[in-house]
Amino acid sequence: MSSHDGWRRVLKAFEDWISYESTEFGPYTGYFSLENLRDLTSQERIGWMHSMYEEIIPGRVERCKAAQVAFEDFLPYMPDPAAREVVQSMIDLTLVLSGDILGMSDTIHSMKEEYEMSGMDEIVPYLSDLADMEENIRHHMSLFSQGFGKLRSMGLEMPDIE
Repeated sequence: MSSHDGWRRVLKAFEDWISYESTEFGPYTGYFSLENLRDLTSQERIGWMHSMYEEIIPGRVERCKAAQVAFEDFLPYMPDPAAREVVQSMIDLTLVLSGDILGMSDTIHSMKEEYEMSGMDEIVPYLSDLADMEENIRHHMSLFSQGFGKLRSMGLEMPDIE
């Protein structure tokens, strides 16, 4: 693999991840609001929670880990220690994000159990936690642009994805 191919793999992994975020995960975040969740039937609420921790969030983790692997494969092509440090920090960021996303899955699972036992009023704290977790995840995801900017400022040009 060349440096050019490594860039392409990294950028493709991010393109896939961002696409998943907007088309698969994003629509489900509307139910982090109690008002929107109330619009669903009880069976739909349970289905949403189940889908989140069984399918949607695992898909999100998978995209994050694909970016991590692409960075790990790309790391040896960095021309100097400063560039390697930036890429390593981006790998570390994927690890933080994976943990945060998995934490979200745990919260949804607990919320589902609470909902089944106690109903809507008792899940309000979980919804608040989910919103806070998602805000934290979005903040961490935004840090990737800083890393890409640092690499670009070091003269590492990113190819177009074809």
